[in-house]
Amino acid sequence: LEQAEALWQFFESESSGPGFTFTNVLYYLGGMIAIGAMSLFMTLGWQAFGGFGICAIAILYAAIALGGAHILNGKNLKTPAGILAALAVVLVPLAIYGAQMAMGSWNDARPYRDYHYIIDWRWAVMELGTLLAGALVLYFYRLPFAVMPIAITLWFMSMDFAPLLAGGEDVDWKFRKLRSEERRVGKECRSRW
Repeated sequence: LEQAEALWQFFESESSGPGFTFTNVLYYLGGMIAIGAMSLFMTLGWQAFGGFGICAIAILYAAIALGGAHILNGKNLKTPAGILAALAVVLVPLAIYGAQMAMGSWNDARPYRDYHYIIDWRWAVMELGTLLAGALVLYFYRLPFAVMPIAITLWFMSMDFAPLLAGGEDVDWKFRKLRSEERRVGKECRSRW
């Protein structure tokens, strides 16, 4: 009992604000494991749950993460609250994918694991939903780490929407190269001013 109280006192004395402390490293490590498990490492085994199962699990986990973020934010533990809020936002595309799969939209298309690897304009609904959820989380909680899924989603959108706007999936690599070149030249021009 004394050891537990001493450990609790140690954790309370550690700051949960920005900084390179042991506690913050553990927060981010745990958060990145959870975010990776629910996004990057979604395997075909999840397809066995079906669309409704995937959607329900994602919504349940997002609600738990958002509830935890709310409680931690109330205790002024901004770092772990931000990580849980980011986890909730990361689960939005999975929930949308599950709902679309349940409605029959993805029966002949790519599995969810391709969302992070394959550029395809059909991910647009999931990306727009993630942006909306991220904006709502930021509006209500103002947690800095919750911006992370929004930034990644915007990056995905820049890759997925460009071929769509330029004529569909048949856009060649020359278009992608020109688009990247325009960004580099634009940055050089702005830096000169």
